[in-house]
Parts: sequence; C-alpha cells; structure tokens
Amino acid sequence: MSGAVLASATAEAVADIDLNVAQRLRPTAAGPKLRRARLEDKRSAGHLLREALTPELADAVFGLGVEGASTSYLERLFARTGTLWSYDLVTLAEVHGQVAGMVSHAPWTELARRYRATMLAYLRVYGPWRFFRLLPRLRMLIRASPAVPADHWFIPYLAVFPKHRGNGVAKALLADVHQHADRQSSACSLYVLAENRAAREFYKQAGYVDGTWEESSRLKDLAGTRGRLRLDRRQTGNSKTVADSAQS
Repeated sequence: MSGAVLASATAEAVADIDLNVAQRLRPTAAGPKLRRARLEDKRSAGHLLREALTPELADAVFGLGVEGASTSYLERLFARTGTLWSYDLVTLAEVHGQVAGMVSHAPWTELARRYRATMLAYLRVYGPWRFFRLLPRLRMLIRASPAVPADHWFIPYLAVFPKHRGNGVAKALLADVHQHADRQSSACSLYVLAENRAAREFYKQAGYVDGTWEESSRLKDLAGTRGRLRLDRRQTGNSKTVADSAQS
C-alpha cells in the first residue's frame, strides 16, 4: 500500500471515529427538571390550577361563575401555607427554565388535617361576602367527590401547560409522586372528572383503575360535569416502570 493510499485510509478512519464520538456526545433533548415549588411560582400556579380543575369547573366554583376569575383566586390560595392549595405540597416541572407543569401530593391524613386552615384561607382570600357565595359551590364539589381511604396517598391536582403536553412532563411528575407514595402508603388515589376520557386513559397506562364515583345533577347544571371519579393505584414498592416511562 502506497503512503498516499495509507494516509487517505487513515484519515477516513479517523473521520469515522470522530463522527461516531460526535454522535455519542451530541446533546439530547433533556427531560423536565423537577423541583419544589416556591411562593414566587404563584402566577404560573394560578393558571395551572385552573387547567387542573378544568376552566369550566374552576370558574364555576372558584371564580364564582365569572369566566377567567378563578385564576387570581387560585393564585392567592396557592400562596397561603398549610392549606390544601399550598405551594408546600407542590412539585414543579421546568423545561428550559420555564414552568411546564406541577403536581400536588401528600398522605390523605395530612390533607384532611389542613381542612380548617383551608376554610380560613377561603375566608381571607374571598372576603366575607364572596366567601358565603363560595360555600354552596364548595359543598356541591365536595359532595361530588368520593371518599378516600385514610391510608392512601392523594394527588389533589396534576396539570401541564398545553404547549408542554406530550413531552413526558406529566409522566415525570407522576413518577416522582409514586416514588414517595410507594414507600409510605398502600395506594395512591386522585380525582378526575367522569367525562375526561383522556385523563382516565393517561392514568390507566400508569397503573390506575376506576374506584368509586359520585354523581351530582347540581354540579352538572353549574359546571357541565356529572361528578368526580376516584382512581386508585395499588403500591408495589417499586415505581421503576412508571419512572422509566417518564423518559418517553
């Protein structure tokens, strides 16, 4: 083999090696970064809470029937510690430094303990007159929510901004919840609206099955939903499957 041919072959081999190395080192699409929520996240949280409840239900109950009004109320509830809405229960997902979604979760007994503080927060956020307008709407929502066993872990809400959906954000948040719940409870539960087939299918793929549900004709008249369905996932002590799916 001549020196020129050998040099050419060597150069091609080196080029192939460099290309393979470059392909292996090329940055890949990063998954969402998870962190604990902070008070300064309240603006994003208000919008996400409205999405979690669905805009129709959120405005009918927490917006007192005014379209779009629920966001500011939910934002202020998020900022109050020790309640069912508090940021101290929330994990956020960020994509490229922007809030993409969030999930709230805790033992059901902890959420039940926060009931009184939550009612006081409603009074302070809404004021006396609006609070008494809120009360019958809250009662209607509570009656349309099935009971949860005391030993369950519970997810009050999980929501992702529309532009980030389908990118593994919800799966990553849910996998993080399961890592906590699998160690500390017998099952994990959450509510979905009975008509929300997309949400039910998403949770079914994550191992949830239909539990009980409560129907409310009054809630249907108010917000267009028949009621809430409780979904349950029995803990296995190993959340590897769901965590792995978060990468997809």
